[in-house]
Amino acid sequence: MAREISITYMSGPHDGKTLSFEQPEMGEEKVLLIGRREGCDVHLHFDSQASRIHARLGVMSIPVTASESVDNPFMLGFWLEDGNSRNGTFVEKDKNPIKGRMSLRPGVMFRTGRTWLRLDVPLTYDDGDGPEY
Repeated sequence: MAREISITYMSGPHDGKTLSFEQPEMGEEKVLLIGRREGCDVHLHFDSQASRIHARLGVMSIPVTASESVDNPFMLGFWLEDGNSRNGTFVEKDKNPIKGRMSLRPGVMFRTGRTWLRLDVPLTYDDGDGPEY
């Protein structure tokens, strides 16, 4: 199984659908575009309240100290930022839109336009060197 991150639609016509994306290589960053514009990684063509590029979700693969049991360990860090949208980007039940870039934990729901999305917890990956964890 490839190293993946996923985002699940939690409302709207795609409710329950999960999108999967490859994790970045160690030390790299991947930025996913969320919005109505054709070509966005998370395409919200059905959401009239979403901007063309409503938000950006970033994932960084950060190297950490190796141990005897794990070679080349890394952890994933996530962030979310509004793309200067007209209607704002919201996290969980906070009634105020986010300002700037904020850290995001897997399992947290966020709203762009009228669409709720969830950053899923990465569960397994195969580094090619042994069993899956």
